[in-house]
Amino acid sequence: MGTSTKVRRSGRSRTARLVAVVGAVVGLAIPLAGTAHATGARDGYCDPGEFCLYYYGAGTTSGSLSDFAVGNIPDLGPAQPTCYEFRGAGYGKGECVWRNAESAWNRTGHDVRVFTNVNYTNTSDLFTVGGPRGNLNLAYNLAESIKFL
Repeated sequence: MGTSTKVRRSGRSRTARLVAVVGAVVGLAIPLAGTAHATGARDGYCDPGEFCLYYYGAGTTSGSLSDFAVGNIPDLGPAQPTCYEFRGAGYGKGECVWRNAESAWNRTGHDVRVFTNVNYTNTSDLFTVGGPRGNLNLAYNLAESIKFL
């Protein structure tokens, strides 16, 4: 007959393993938390698939932006609490887009017009698919509605 030997595990070694696993998980999660942002319209980032209006002109990076998913907006709204506001970091954040936008960037698969009046009327600026960020000309600080073509 052979003899058997029982291995006795202490509560301390189990606790030490648990602490090591939790530490590894937390260590992996912390670097990711500071670098990621939620993708999607109205999050303050001009992601692919979005149309963005900027508080400042093209070439200026210190102003805020307002990002939109594909979908017509007949009235950007002149005042809070019902207006579309600039959400990105920078000067203008929290202000209404209505009559405050200076430039735009079309990252959608549709041409987009920015009109100087509600319900897609009056004059407009056209931003084509794949075009660079550019200044509003006719709708400079007059943007009131957006139409995806």
